[in-house]
Amino acid sequence: MLKRVLKYLKDIGRLERFEINNSSITFLLAGPSTYIYVMFMLHYNPDLIIPYRGEIVFSLWFVFVGILPYFKNTFLDEIYGWISFASLMIFQYYLTYTTALNDFSLDYLLVTYVFIFGAVLLLSNRLLVVIFSAFQLIHLAYRVYYSDLDSMSESAILVSMSTIFIFSFLVMNGLIRYRKNLEAINVELEKRIQQRTEDLQTRAKELLRKNKDLEEFAYVVSHDLKRPLRNIYTLTEWLTDDTEYQFNQETNQSLQLIKEQVTQMDLLVEGILNYSLQMDKERNVTTIDSQELVNRIATVNASDMVKIHVDDTLPKVVFNESQLLQVFQNLIQNAIKHNDKELAEIHVNYQQTAAGHQFSIQDNGPGIAKKYHKKIFELFQKLEVKSEVDSIGIGLALVKKIIERNGGSIAVESELGVGTSFIFTIPTEVKS
Repeated sequence: MLKRVLKYLKDIGRLERFEINNSSITFLLAGPSTYIYVMFMLHYNPDLIIPYRGEIVFSLWFVFVGILPYFKNTFLDEIYGWISFASLMIFQYYLTYTTALNDFSLDYLLVTYVFIFGAVLLLSNRLLVVIFSAFQLIHLAYRVYYSDLDSMSESAILVSMSTIFIFSFLVMNGLIRYRKNLEAINVELEKRIQQRTEDLQTRAKELLRKNKDLEEFAYVVSHDLKRPLRNIYTLTEWLTDDTEYQFNQETNQSLQLIKEQVTQMDLLVEGILNYSLQMDKERNVTTIDSQELVNRIATVNASDMVKIHVDDTLPKVVFNESQLLQVFQNLIQNAIKHNDKELAEIHVNYQQTAAGHQFSIQDNGPGIAKKYHKKIFELFQKLEVKSEVDSIGIGLALVKKIIERNGGSIAVESELGVGTSFIFTIPTEVKS
């Protein structure tokens, strides 16, 4: 029973954070304002009676109440509504008492009216407003009744005070109703946010499960599909190399075609495997010397028919080494593979930009028409009509996926008959 009562009282005095902040600012302003106003009145009316040095006591108290929320104490926040209510009740009692001591002088009546109106607006609970209003009206009526005022003055004070209470209560009633509507809207928004959060968590778990399934499937593809492909390739080689069987030219061509198609299928499976498992590699980042990495690729791929010029200012980058190797290797080999010149020339350049590290791989190949600039980055897309064994349409899609997954971007610039430049940018720091 006691717990219920305490909970009920706590709920009555509970304030929202914005209400606590508003009350705090009001009390901080009321402290010095009270003292200044009393000093102002004393200047023009030195005979005013101010008992118990109230202008100092209440000025300091209001400042103290105003700074309480800045302590960030949960208990103080929970009872701040009651602290505010008690402060207003005590000060209003003191104000009415002092007004009566000064024979209800106009200057004191004015500040009493203003304070009562402001206090009612500051309270956020109807019950507290009713208690405050009833108590102060009864107290004022008691002081007026036992004063030396004439009946007309008594009536004027009581009627004006009652009018202020009624008007302020009506205004407060509207504010409370508005506050209740805001609370209902907040509750509804919180429910929607909670539901949305739960939906997103469910989707995230589902995506995680699907990614795991995809990874498992990729491994199955790697082990279960590639083995029979290699067996077919090996058997075909045996048939081709076996001197006991003298096949005619047509049969030999068919066997060679089988080997080429098996190789193509093996590349396709390997490409799908690499494309599918990139997400798992993204977490393993390290500092890489891109100069050494690109020089290594250039050495392997250079020949009398291929010249690769590497800028000597390539930086150290934070990236996944396996992925960065695939990016440069795919772009450089792509430039070699599709080059139509007697001497293929490839330039690897670098510059630092606001977006991060910018690399470009430029070739002197046939170029790519602008209408294909987006298509070439799609999975299984090839522009050439001829069927090449080592071209499966995954390389550029894989490059784009790696770069974008790591927060970068890639673009292509090309002129038909002149050459193509692939320009990609990666951040200076990649999240692990």
